[in-house]
Amino acid sequence: MRTLAHKRYGPGVVESTVLADLARHWDEGWNGADVDVIMAPFASEVVFSSPFLPRLTGDPDQRTIDGAPALRRYVVDALARASDVRYTLHQALSGMDTVILVYTCHMPDGSDKPGADLMRVDGDGRVTEWRCHYATDPTHWRP
Repeated sequence: MRTLAHKRYGPGVVESTVLADLARHWDEGWNGADVDVIMAPFASEVVFSSPFLPRLTGDPDQRTIDGAPALRRYVVDALARASDVRYTLHQALSGMDTVILVYTCHMPDGSDKPGADLMRVDGDGRVTEWRCHYATDPTHWRP
């Protein structure tokens, strides 16, 4: 698998190769339950947030996970808890220094849940910020 390229087009817009690589890492990583593939695009100082954090960590005040080692532990736990969830990536959208991935989570009970992840990338195409968004109340989901 290729790594993220150091390329952009226009003044600060994320280039299509970075966008495609990031989408591929996300899709193949989560659907293949491959922590290394999921983590490959992230910078060491990445900051992650998700509506699930307070519930999964047991800390109602926790809003972010800071740094790649802590994020890796979170991803390992998420994969263990939701190994039977599958994802369909619908769109990968490019912004000035961000990417938005729009997807559907296919839950084990047959329901589908929409989601979108915003990822801020640096000049090297490394993800420095990852924010998850969901259309429904995440307290009703089994992560």
